[in-house]
Amino acid sequence: MEKEIEVERGQYILKQGEVGRGLYILQSGALEVYKDEVLLSVIIHPGTFFGEMGDFLGKPRSCSVKAKKASKIVFVQNDDMKEMIRANPDIGIKIIKTLASRLERTTQKLVDTKREETTLLKVRKQKYTHWSK
Repeated sequence: MEKEIEVERGQYILKQGEVGRGLYILQSGALEVYKDEVLLSVIIHPGTFFGEMGDFLGKPRSCSVKAKKASKIVFVQNDDMKEMIRANPDIGIKIIKTLASRLERTTQKLVDTKREETTLLKVRKQKYTHWSK
């Protein structure tokens, strides 16, 4: 069963560590995604889904999501989500593409972080070598 929900600015939609019971779809507004109280991203595009990862993996929610401003979202329960995908495989394809895109962005961020780390280590090594002469 789909359920439309209106949330106010600052209101949590889901919290890290909770057991998931379905996914959410942004209708309007803006949402912030946090992991361990670190802001990871902002969801602003209508149709963007979130909260699916824990359900697919059978694990507690990995992030918290709260409203950056008043927002409208739709909640889809697990069983309804599975039935929706069975009835309309294009939804399953959209979910797979979205997850692949998220993985690609995360991988690029990891590569960028490793590059920065390597650069910092080289600079430190150069400074140490310079000072030790």
